[in-house]
Amino acid sequence: MKLTQAPLVTVVALLPCPSSAFIPSSNLVHNPHPFPSSRTFTTAHESGVVTSSCVKQGSSSTSLAMIPSIIQSIPSTLSSVISPVIQRLLLVTAAVAMALNARRILWPNIKPDPNVSEPLPTGKLGCPLFGNQVFIGSKNFGTGYFWHRMSKALGNPRVWMVYFMGRPGAVMSGGERIKQLLNSEFENDGVLNSVQPNGVMLDVNSMLAESHRKTHSYLRRLVGAALTPAAVTAVVPTLQASAEKAVEKLVTESASGKEVKSEEICTEYTMDVAWKSILGLNLAEEEVKTFQEKVDGWVAGFANLRIVFNVYPKSTSAYKCKMWLVKKIEEKIDYLEQNGPDESTLSGMVFATDDEGEEGKTSSPKKKLTREQIVENSLLLMLAGSETSASTLTNALLCLGLHPDKWDKLVQEQRLMQAKYGEDVLTRETLDKECPYLDAVIRETMRIKPLSSGAPRTLRATKVVDGVQIPKGWGVNWNVLLTHELDPITYKEDGSHMEVTTGFAPERWLDETTRPTTDFIPMGAGPRYCLGSTLAYTEMKCFLAVLARKIDYFSLVGDNSKGEIEWKRMSIIPKPEDGVPIMAVSSSSSSSSAVVDVESENPIAAVRAL
Repeated sequence: MKLTQAPLVTVVALLPCPSSAFIPSSNLVHNPHPFPSSRTFTTAHESGVVTSSCVKQGSSSTSLAMIPSIIQSIPSTLSSVISPVIQRLLLVTAAVAMALNARRILWPNIKPDPNVSEPLPTGKLGCPLFGNQVFIGSKNFGTGYFWHRMSKALGNPRVWMVYFMGRPGAVMSGGERIKQLLNSEFENDGVLNSVQPNGVMLDVNSMLAESHRKTHSYLRRLVGAALTPAAVTAVVPTLQASAEKAVEKLVTESASGKEVKSEEICTEYTMDVAWKSILGLNLAEEEVKTFQEKVDGWVAGFANLRIVFNVYPKSTSAYKCKMWLVKKIEEKIDYLEQNGPDESTLSGMVFATDDEGEEGKTSSPKKKLTREQIVENSLLLMLAGSETSASTLTNALLCLGLHPDKWDKLVQEQRLMQAKYGEDVLTRETLDKECPYLDAVIRETMRIKPLSSGAPRTLRATKVVDGVQIPKGWGVNWNVLLTHELDPITYKEDGSHMEVTTGFAPERWLDETTRPTTDFIPMGAGPRYCLGSTLAYTEMKCFLAVLARKIDYFSLVGDNSKGEIEWKRMSIIPKPEDGVPIMAVSSSSSSSSAVVDVESENPIAAVRAL
């Protein structure tokens, strides 16, 4: 199942179909337990059997169109001497043959590997030819509703079949299964990256589309040189300044009696980080709004059906927005080449060299990223560092607004940091090592509302997982949402553990017995694990830390305050339709009477005492 662009994309299915078709019972895998034991992958070769992508077809493949003709061609003189019983038998046989062939015609390409004894996964096939509406969202759930609904309908198996646009595939959940799958990407019998560059949203220079091991590793080394822990530590003052600017706007507008949309504040913050810290641009005040509009327009292209199905994509506004951003990045590259490096991520990519040299030979000439590689991967980092972080922060404010006691704990943890280190001091070291509740709030938000699924992979060889086969050539959707939802550490049968109103419990991350482990994968896994994860976590921590230091409390406005949340049907990460309007009270307007233990050497114990 090949895609023409990044799978972070969400679109609405065009052809709704109320009916579903079930796979025959011979192919069903009944598993009443939502948490089967983790099993390792095996390929068909490992048992000494040679796999084949071809299935021999016998006489049962007779065309449907021939059956009525054959029956009608029986001479009337002959049919008159055939008994009614035989006539009925012929009709029944014809009907059975039609039924058997109908599935092959209406849902083609569903063929098990004949050299493997295990059955295909269970599943529902959806509309003939078009299959399942995999991108369907729900106002009561948000993006990813199809995966949630279908998994539940099938009894929550960890591997099940999905059918989309004439191609069967598998959906997989479970951290260990997914890690084994993704770690096999560059192996001969492993998986292939299904994201194909179309030259519009992505091109061949993007890490996301790169399918060769050496080139992919090379790109990660050089792009990653600008995202090391040391590099992220250096930009914390810039992150803090951007956060203070955003929070000041929130406080000022709230003081004037205006409600402020959390999504707008969080997006302005992450956009500020994108053009200042990632790209290092020097934008005038009037250009900042234009920059944000162009980024929003480009991101919207990932859900544009003309781009998804490659219908004159270069005439879309999304492509024009991308070209505007490309021009800005190229102008900055010109400046850096003339004036030398600065502290931006883009600068790090421009001047990074491959210390391993050609094919790992340190004596060979060191290579640098091409201009095209720098541009494409700057855009990729901007997407990951703005859209996803802004959505997670918006959801965090929703959760904290619904649970004021959790907000109070976050505020008191930051009061402790202020008393211990000073009013304005934020460092990556203290954020990571001495703010466990801050870390817990972010992780809990990403647990409940993660990216629904990652970029599909295509199998090079048939795999057997949990007693079912996934044939060679099938696409595999590794599902983050279902992995979090079915995590046995947090799972509740009524689904309350995945609701922002009933499941938000940052405290679970402070206890080893309740802390999610292998089934928490919001940043992916394997060789394509999110390269900007350190920057993303630090970016989100800086914003919430500044917010907790600058305001005492905030309140949700509208239906959200009652726990009646309407979610966007289409978004990369699920987020509320109304943008989460809030009103805030600054710390200078009130005083906190809570006392914190400044001398405590155990930050987790200090938080639990609040």
